[in-house]
Amino acid sequence: MKRINLVFQELLKIFLIFLLMFVWVRYLLSSLVASLLISLASAVVLYLILHFISAKSKNRIELKLKEKEHAENIFLSLAADKRRTDFFYKLASKKHSNIKKFSNYLIITHESGTKTLLYCNFQELGVAQFMEIYGKVSGKAGRVVVLCHSYDKKLNKFASNFDADFLFLDRYDAYKRLYKFYDCYPEISVSYKPDKALGFKDFISFSFNKKRVKGYLLSALLLIISGLFIKATLYYCIVASLLVVFAIISQFNNVYNPKEEEVF
Repeated sequence: MKRINLVFQELLKIFLIFLLMFVWVRYLLSSLVASLLISLASAVVLYLILHFISAKSKNRIELKLKEKEHAENIFLSLAADKRRTDFFYKLASKKHSNIKKFSNYLIITHESGTKTLLYCNFQELGVAQFMEIYGKVSGKAGRVVVLCHSYDKKLNKFASNFDADFLFLDRYDAYKRLYKFYDCYPEISVSYKPDKALGFKDFISFSFNKKRVKGYLLSALLLIISGLFIKATLYYCIVASLLVVFAIISQFNNVYNPKEEEVF
């Protein structure tokens, strides 16, 4: 099923690029058949180029405004909960059965025999704090996931020198890759009053979310279909192109459509 979905996603990319190319090729050429063939060939070539570029780059995934607020409240509630490992035991139990619970961490033993350790820190993490944690978890698991408020990004490289695979999750990463992915949320006992004003990033995130794809694509298709019967103008080409570009960004940009991957 995943392969079928992947193939569909890639075909959709080619189709959207084809529409974008067709708008301009049709504007320049009077022959419909020639326009279709040239647009299709151009779309395939452009798709391959973009696929190569996207494989080389990694985009940071941003949360929406409401999700940020929820992530903050979850962090505050868990930080105030002395029995927070009980919640993470419940979360891990959704997919795993061999789990050992300790005061500040869990150890999950997978069917393959490998182990993942989930450590609850809930503080700002620097080198000194990391070394303290390392002293407690060294040799206990092949992979160590550390939950924290925030962490020094230099730790990603620094931690690669040690005998375990370390993954650091701040309060927002934990929301995306644990609570949201496993559809398991703790009870909110502490919350704060957020700033209700929408920032520019939140506006962009709203505008280029997958939910907007249908609207952009339908509008673009109506313009393109009408162009088959009426000679397209420059204004028509620009508007149709922008709508297709907006649809492509909304559908495939990971910044506004985060991919959820397993943590353990």
